[in-house]
Amino acid sequence: MLTTVDYWVVAIYGVLVAALGYAAKRLVHNTEDYFTGGRRVPWWMAAISHHVSGYSAFAFVGYASVAYTTGFAIWTLFAWPCFVALMIGAYLWAPRWSRLRVQTPIEYLERRFNNTVRQVFAWSGIGVKFIDEGAKLYSLSMVVHVVTGWPLQQVIVGTGIITILYLFMGGFWATILTDFAQFFIQFSITLVLVPLALKAVGGWSTMWSSLPEGMGSLFNGTITPWFVFVYAIVIVLSYNGGTWGLAQRFYSIGRAKDARKAALLSGFLYLLYPIAIYTPVWAARLIVGEIQNPEQSYVLVAEHLLKGLSPGLLGLFVISMFAATMSMIDSDLNALSAVFTKDIFERNFMKNRNDRLLLKVGIIATVVLGILTIQSALLTIKLQGAFKAMIEWFAAILGPVSIPLLFGMLYSRTTWKGALGAWAGGFVTFVFVKYAVPSLFGVSTGFPEYTGAELLVTFAIFYIEGLVSRRTPEEEERVRTLFRQLEGEGEQL
Repeated sequence: MLTTVDYWVVAIYGVLVAALGYAAKRLVHNTEDYFTGGRRVPWWMAAISHHVSGYSAFAFVGYASVAYTTGFAIWTLFAWPCFVALMIGAYLWAPRWSRLRVQTPIEYLERRFNNTVRQVFAWSGIGVKFIDEGAKLYSLSMVVHVVTGWPLQQVIVGTGIITILYLFMGGFWATILTDFAQFFIQFSITLVLVPLALKAVGGWSTMWSSLPEGMGSLFNGTITPWFVFVYAIVIVLSYNGGTWGLAQRFYSIGRAKDARKAALLSGFLYLLYPIAIYTPVWAARLIVGEIQNPEQSYVLVAEHLLKGLSPGLLGLFVISMFAATMSMIDSDLNALSAVFTKDIFERNFMKNRNDRLLLKVGIIATVVLGILTIQSALLTIKLQGAFKAMIEWFAAILGPVSIPLLFGMLYSRTTWKGALGAWAGGFVTFVFVKYAVPSLFGVSTGFPEYTGAELLVTFAIFYIEGLVSRRTPEEEERVRTLFRQLEGEGEQL
């Protein structure tokens, strides 16, 4: 349980976050500032924000469970795909995001395809994404609940309100500044935990030699090469812009070459930092014995090592969990409010641009979407089974939405029919392989099967349609102009 000093540490953290949000408020004058930081974000800050926004408390709960049961294979599943994704993205997508000069990741789809595609992708993304946000908030609350004994509902509401408040004040600048601070909070607790864990087990080599056979392997249990391959494709799509908040980190940077540097730095952090995160989990069996619920492995080891070591350390650990989840939630909420404000409200309901009104709409959208996130997290407590199904459906939408969004920047031949066909075909494939195949043919299907099939169908429709369809001369010229911009024609080095 937390001491008085720990409570003071948590309180000071809350004040710090509020102060950063208030400081960011002075940097916001219009929607471009609120949603993109005015495209003045330094590349190294964007890189760190991109990195921490890719984590949540799920990394310390769900992934920790995998790390506990499979060992080093969690690095193969999580760290390596993120690294590869961003090495690819540094040369394919990060510079192109910067060159687009957009305020939302969906905005350019009208120029590339048409407004119907833009609206379908905007509505479908917003319609499901806040449910995913609720799951992340719920994961955080479970961690804090285990350590502190605080009621689950109060943790969910409190964390959600803090996130809404600093986003309300400072928009994207608030997310960048708080992400930067939260990275160092996470890093500081890791610097304490890793040496303590390794000392407790006699060092790195002794730890692996003392664990069950296979725990030090790159692949183990359900983490097979095929599983990792399919999962890596999903990660490539997600971390290069399929997750809208991560795309923001690239188009908030003014120059394409700086966006490339941001992707490279974030990628190298993913390659190395997860080793530090999961070292205490790998050592858990040797420190606290067998753990009945592996999802609590990181929390229980941290509590065991930090308890009584120094006043305030356990409070710092709780803060690190807050930081991990709030970084991801604030990122996504700002991107979601941007899509609602620019792609839906302005595009469909405003004949004349009024930036002052749009800024107010963006702020209100942030609050409303934040409240929905809190509500979905509260709902999870009562409907965990139904909520799990909804999360699977969210994962199903990622591929069909991301492939036209990302490959629309690389492949110029596909028309709006291919974009919508890929979206619909991928989604139908997911439903068929996951639900119909087991009932009709008696064959069980898992993540690699239904996700792999969905991705294959989505890719196939997107590319093949481009080979058979033709655009009008006006459409052809519009797309050609867009691709000259994406490829940096005339760009100053």
